[in-house]
Amino acid sequence: MPQLLILEKVTLQQLTELGDQIAASLNQRQGFRLGESTVISSCLHRTTHLHPGEIRILVDRDAGIELAHRQTPGQIIHVDIFHAPAVVKHQPLVQIMNETIQAYLSLRPEKPSGFDDLMQSYAERIYLETGTGSGNLIELLAGSTGDGSPPKPRRKNHVQLLLDRFAAADMAVVSCLVDAVETELAANSVEIRKVDKIAHVEKKSKQPAPAYLFGLEPDKYQLWDTATTLTTMLSGPEDVIEFLQAFMPGMFNRKQPLSKLRNKHGPMRDFVIGLTNAGLIRRGWFADTLTKEGQELLEFVMLHQRELESQMRKLLRQVPVPSTKYQSERNTSLKSSQKHYAYTSKTTTPLKNAWLGSIAVSETIVQAAKNRFLQKRSTPLVTREDIKVHETVMSKPVDVCLVIDGSASMAGPKMKAVWQLAEHLLLTTRDRIAVVLFQHHKARVVIPFTRNYTQLKLSLRSSMRPNGLTPLADGITEALQLIKNRHVRNPLLVLITDGVPTFGKWTIDPRKDALRAAAMVPLSRANLICIGVASNQEFLKELAHQAKGSVYIVEDLEDKSTLIEIMHQERKYQRL
Repeated sequence: MPQLLILEKVTLQQLTELGDQIAASLNQRQGFRLGESTVISSCLHRTTHLHPGEIRILVDRDAGIELAHRQTPGQIIHVDIFHAPAVVKHQPLVQIMNETIQAYLSLRPEKPSGFDDLMQSYAERIYLETGTGSGNLIELLAGSTGDGSPPKPRRKNHVQLLLDRFAAADMAVVSCLVDAVETELAANSVEIRKVDKIAHVEKKSKQPAPAYLFGLEPDKYQLWDTATTLTTMLSGPEDVIEFLQAFMPGMFNRKQPLSKLRNKHGPMRDFVIGLTNAGLIRRGWFADTLTKEGQELLEFVMLHQRELESQMRKLLRQVPVPSTKYQSERNTSLKSSQKHYAYTSKTTTPLKNAWLGSIAVSETIVQAAKNRFLQKRSTPLVTREDIKVHETVMSKPVDVCLVIDGSASMAGPKMKAVWQLAEHLLLTTRDRIAVVLFQHHKARVVIPFTRNYTQLKLSLRSSMRPNGLTPLADGITEALQLIKNRHVRNPLLVLITDGVPTFGKWTIDPRKDALRAAAMVPLSRANLICIGVASNQEFLKELAHQAKGSVYIVEDLEDKSTLIEIMHQERKYQRL
């Protein structure tokens, strides 16, 4: 009797518990990530070339209806086992899956009288697809591959299983089958592909970019979608141009080597693989180069750089939902005592109990037109629900100085998250933004307090190249000196670092010097908050205590949405 290989890694009790977890997720219409390579759900799964580590579960696309032509949803369980692109032969997988089912059934405490019937039932309800054939196990064991004709071998990036009418008690065998397939792939030198995360999304109908905005022909919409995606990932159209030019055919056509871009964007292996799968880059023995489609994309981005820049600013103005949690400790004395600076502005809101003399006429007419269309009114009347009124809003300006760790460990996504935080604050608030960078042996003012978006963006990209040590004490004192020499309103210092100080200012003890510099903050007009990672939280808490400030501990400094959420919370507190 064949042996169940998975029992070399887990106990029978753990296998049963794992099956229960899978069943519970499926009952809640949620996907389940099994191990590093496998995604299980009752919906369709999708991958994107530009996010190769993310698997999207389309919650409004049932796998049984879409793939097995069933009339009732929830009958089919969809299992994808992801691997590097390869032609995977189905025959060895069929054999090892059949042996796995036999071994699994033999472990049952009570041997069923109809063992062969149960084996056949499983084999009829398990559908397998690889690049060389597809069908249920019964058909594939008999040598049939669907329509009877041998298919042309295809390179694929996953092995697909469809499980028909599997009950909760059957879920333990799913883990056994996945383990057997992974073992067979490894035996054939097929690399298992890691799934970084799964996302539950709805498959919405695609809306093309309006031609009247960009003057695009319909066949250019796909280029626009790809260009906007790359612009978002690389933080700007000029970064997309710089990146694509590093793959231009011909050594002398490349503006700079790819090695320099790694400092700016971080590890790019998966990103380059994604562009290769999208047909934009061709892998070569000596160098990777742009394909014809990749060169067309580069020309498109260069032609529509201004429109892409506008789209990027629109995205930066949005406040994203943070994907990670953070811990915070607030010092109650952080609130600023400066009240004499204030902005007065007007906003429009729906009419409640406001005085009618404050009606916003133009906004009311626009709202009435919208409601008339949406509610299909027969007469062009203005109703009470259409009325918009002016409200006066008082707000206190906060001048924000970002004190940024520019050491080598901040290279790549961490530094890009800081760029996007600074640009978001400038675009969504009326505050002035300054940036102080500390790296090597000293700190420097990269950007003095400004409201100029172009100046901020250019300075961030040209001057902030992570490298060297962490002179934290000099970063704090340089920021305090900047505040002292400027007419600054309610200054807020925001220290962002992923490490601890490694270079001192007054002594050979970097930590002692950093705490001494933090103690100077309460003597100035500034407040300070620290944002860092869990591994350094004890030091950051001590630093914040010396500065009579607050500390935020995040899971990952690469998550710009969490940084933005923290800053919006702090700005609300500063305005109290």
